[in-house]
Amino acid sequence: MIHFLFGGIPVVEGVVLAILDVWKQVWWFAAPLMTAFICWEFWVLYIRFKFIVNIKWKLLEIKVPKNILKTPKAMEQIFAAAHAPYSYGLRWGEKYIEGKVEYWMSFEIVGSAGESHFYLRLPAQYRNLMESAIYAQYPNAEIKEVEDYVKQMPFVLPNKKFEIYGNEQILKRDDHYPIRTYPMFEESVEERRVDTIAPLLEAVSRLKAEEQVWIQIMVRPTGDDWQKKGEEMMNKMMGVDEKRTKKSGLSLGLSFGELLRAPFEHPSLEPIKEKKDEFKFKMLMLTPSQKEVAESVEKKIAKLGFETTIRFVYIDHRNAFSRDNVAAVTGFFRQFNTQNLNLLRPDKLTMTAAVHGLFIKTRLNWRKRLIWDHYRDMIFNHHKPILNIEELATIYHFPILGVESTYLEKVESRKGGPPAALPMMDEE
Repeated sequence: MIHFLFGGIPVVEGVVLAILDVWKQVWWFAAPLMTAFICWEFWVLYIRFKFIVNIKWKLLEIKVPKNILKTPKAMEQIFAAAHAPYSYGLRWGEKYIEGKVEYWMSFEIVGSAGESHFYLRLPAQYRNLMESAIYAQYPNAEIKEVEDYVKQMPFVLPNKKFEIYGNEQILKRDDHYPIRTYPMFEESVEERRVDTIAPLLEAVSRLKAEEQVWIQIMVRPTGDDWQKKGEEMMNKMMGVDEKRTKKSGLSLGLSFGELLRAPFEHPSLEPIKEKKDEFKFKMLMLTPSQKEVAESVEKKIAKLGFETTIRFVYIDHRNAFSRDNVAAVTGFFRQFNTQNLNLLRPDKLTMTAAVHGLFIKTRLNWRKRLIWDHYRDMIFNHHKPILNIEELATIYHFPILGVESTYLEKVESRKGGPPAALPMMDEE
């Protein structure tokens, strides 16, 4: 029963009548405007789709010598070269008439039957750029164009023959917080050096003949908006008044009156000195954990960033499908996590795991189909987390000397008798 009335008419009915009355007055203006807006959105989608479909892609396989001394620092320079296609902001005509988008590349690792392959998928016009960057860091590398390994699989997965599992990795915290990178794994002594790619290659070396692990790292250059957010976070942590620093375009730390008197009287530099001293004092007041966070964020935002999608799929025959090796791939991503900074975690919307509710089997198959379609068509994750070149080089790089487990022969232990000179104790 409706208790509240409006002019003798129930409230809900009154609201509907009011909306209809307003619509009668403005339909001649609102309807064409709404139609134009919808047509514009469809037009933008159409021209962008047309532009993306016309991109000519090349798939390059990269092979490097087994015994190399290059650290991930070399790969960092290759990712820096991948930032070259960035337009620093597409013009209006390019975006809404030509349908242009920022070009992207995909760095991929494919493991099958104990073998690891490193690939780079990129627009054809940037092949010379990236080959030059790779040869500059790895002069003895072998780069050749190969057939697309994705096309060797059925267009639709899963099917009656193959089963699939996978997910996409996203950042837990804001983009300006870094994950654990390769400098944290390095040691001054070469024998103690830890290579972050080794766990993945070890997992690949244990794959059966038909098992496959595919990892796709799609990177698209981005601007500096994420870096500005990092600076704002640091200013807030340090207690810096951003409004005061933005009042003066020169950021000299001077008052308005001092700027007016500057042509006739030399301004005092005391405010600048006081500001620097205040900044140093606030740095000293931070806890060790806060100081580590501030320094880590400062280091991350100082380097080039990419919108990134990290995706992996595990494929095997349905009658032999086992997720034993999935945990090894998951552990590969978890080694980059830090509790006080940032970490990679699976995007729940892309996980091909059991789901609750109705139609579980149908929804689970839909998720598996979706992760495969996104890998095949190189579709970005809706989150698009931002990683810098150092973080990307930590995740994707060529194995360094001494950790190429895929090619190493396993050492077997053996039993033997005790040494002849071993002292013995008599039991009493």
